[in-house]
Amino acid sequence: MRHQYETSGKKAVMGFLKEHSDSHFTVEEIIEGLLSEGKKASRSSVYRQISRMYSSGEVRRFESHEKNNFVYQFAFHSSNCEMHYHLKCTECGKLIHMECEKMNDLKNHILMEHGFSIGGEAIINGVCCECSSKAADRTKETDLEK
Repeated sequence: MRHQYETSGKKAVMGFLKEHSDSHFTVEEIIEGLLSEGKKASRSSVYRQISRMYSSGEVRRFESHEKNNFVYQFAFHSSNCEMHYHLKCTECGKLIHMECEKMNDLKNHILMEHGFSIGGEAIINGVCCECSSKAADRTKETDLEK
């Protein structure tokens, strides 16, 4: 097995993702974030590092709300992401870790009543409260203009 070196590029990308572990980013956003912190960030190096970190399980990859694009997030090794659900906003792309006992009841119901075992990372798509609120505000503004 080939030894993986801790390069300055990998340290920078991993440091950025760990520092913003509650968020997820496209590769372009990671590059912009690193540059804004005064760090070197060549496009090819960041793509290479993200690819390696995804393959090794250090980062998670989710399909973005934009077609044919992915976002990446630091993999919480201690939080057992595969053991809980994720709520993904289809408007802003926010990913919420949902550790709720009621979801275990749902998982058990699906298994017992429908014979389907949910495994791995389960993602439920929908709209977060911030985006719902913004949409409601836009609707009110439109109604007032009429």
